[in-house]
Amino acid sequence: MKAKDRPDRGRRLDEPMTTYDAVIIGGGHNGLVCGAYLAKAGQKVLVLERRALIGGACVTEELWPGYHVSTASHMLGMMQPRVVVDLELEKFGYGAIATPPGVHLIEGVGPVVLWQDAAKLQAEFARFSKRDAENYPKFQAHLAKVAPHFQRLLWQVPPDPAKPGLRSLVGLARTALANRGLLPAFHDVTDLITMSAWDYLARWFESPEVLAILGYYPAAAAGQSNSIHDPGTAYFLLRNHLREPGFGPAGGTGLARGGMGSVTQAIAASGRRYGLEIRENAEVEEVLIEGARASGVRLIGGEIIRARSVISNAATQHLFGDLVPESAAPEPFRREVTAIHSQSTAFKIHLAVDTPPPFTGLREAGYPHDAPVQVTLAPSLDYIERAYHEMKLGELSSRPYMTVQCPTLIDPSLAPKGKHLLSLYGGHVPPAAKGERRGENFREALFQRVLDTISAHAPGWDRVWHHRQILLAEDYEEIFRLPGGSPHHGDLTPDQLFFRRPIRGFADYRTPVAGLYLCGASAHPGGGVTGVPGYNAARVVGRDLGARL
Repeated sequence: MKAKDRPDRGRRLDEPMTTYDAVIIGGGHNGLVCGAYLAKAGQKVLVLERRALIGGACVTEELWPGYHVSTASHMLGMMQPRVVVDLELEKFGYGAIATPPGVHLIEGVGPVVLWQDAAKLQAEFARFSKRDAENYPKFQAHLAKVAPHFQRLLWQVPPDPAKPGLRSLVGLARTALANRGLLPAFHDVTDLITMSAWDYLARWFESPEVLAILGYYPAAAAGQSNSIHDPGTAYFLLRNHLREPGFGPAGGTGLARGGMGSVTQAIAASGRRYGLEIRENAEVEEVLIEGARASGVRLIGGEIIRARSVISNAATQHLFGDLVPESAAPEPFRREVTAIHSQSTAFKIHLAVDTPPPFTGLREAGYPHDAPVQVTLAPSLDYIERAYHEMKLGELSSRPYMTVQCPTLIDPSLAPKGKHLLSLYGGHVPPAAKGERRGENFREALFQRVLDTISAHAPGWDRVWHHRQILLAEDYEEIFRLPGGSPHHGDLTPDQLFFRRPIRGFADYRTPVAGLYLCGASAHPGGGVTGVPGYNAARVVGRDLGARL
């Protein structure tokens, strides 16, 4: 039942109970980061998680006996070292396992090893274009030069240039001061925000093979429904340059040791030593409003929890569509929240197997191991675009693109001895009608196409599996409350970035309801396991509560 339908929503709530400084809706990694920082600053904080385990979409679940699966997020690439160091996460089990080089399967060529050694990777690219090989280090140096401007923007509370008042003017002045070195790089920054990945890459590279390798992430793997020709996709080319320098190798990148749930468990353990309280199986039914201000929450079952502030790690769409009484927020605000675009067309399949697929040509390509931890099946940009256009026509991709990950090759603790996990992440799957959940026939058709696609590159694979899980966008919406299945809550497109995230006028982690804040992927800078939205929100809430962070 939505909050707007409850007849008792306006009654006075004067029952005696503990009052918290902050109650946080949702125990995902950003909610936990926000809570840990506030608790560290001396605030009394409670995190409420509706599921039986904390972590949101950053979890490890034992789907089958002995198999520990990162069911949603699956890589540590952008978790910010500042958060790792501030919260001393490595003391609580946080750690990354560096992955061996990945492999990209290219049409008519076979495996291309993505060596971490720059000279060896250049040699691979030289097979296709000497010019591209020469340009690759120049391209990476260019991104490294522009990246610090984006790194600074991550940590800023976006001002609203259109909002009158002293707070807005102060915010604009602080932003201008913090970004005073931006002007010389203004056009480069603007290009990365507004251009398509294709147009940006085509400035540097000419061979279809190199374009397919470098364009895969912005075209297909960024967690939203993209074409490489879509404006704004160039932004994703920065993904490997957004970890803040100055903290050394803190945390590292790669696979989370023990699965992604180890990340959120470490954040929770760090917060608990400062007094952070966390409750599971505690689903919020309503945000309570008194005198036009958020005063706490009501759980399903009727329990009331009072707080000086309420912070939502849940998506803005869920918060204002289901939890906040309709009368508490103005209609124009609600209309804009409803219009946030966030439809994912990706799928994820988890398989328990005896052995990873034996991809053809690895030994000939000089790959140093028996099997790769990560293989990309996207043989050309035309292949990826064909899958995209089939989806736009409402068809299941005849040959899905995908990343095949076998984490048990470097972390055998995730499966019983001698067994392996495969996580297959790819697309495109046309979105379901609102409220629809595709049935077994549709899922089986997708599954067989995925297996056929893998078999085309690993014809010796026996295709034997012991357990499977097939997840579509509607499953991620149901399980994790991700609108449209999007890990970002709202697509990372130019109209939904920085001072327009989640919507214009409300990018400072506050909402139209006094005392009600955002701390999740809905807010700047968006999704991905970074910890930044939680960190920034804690600074804003702490300032409003009079805490020193």
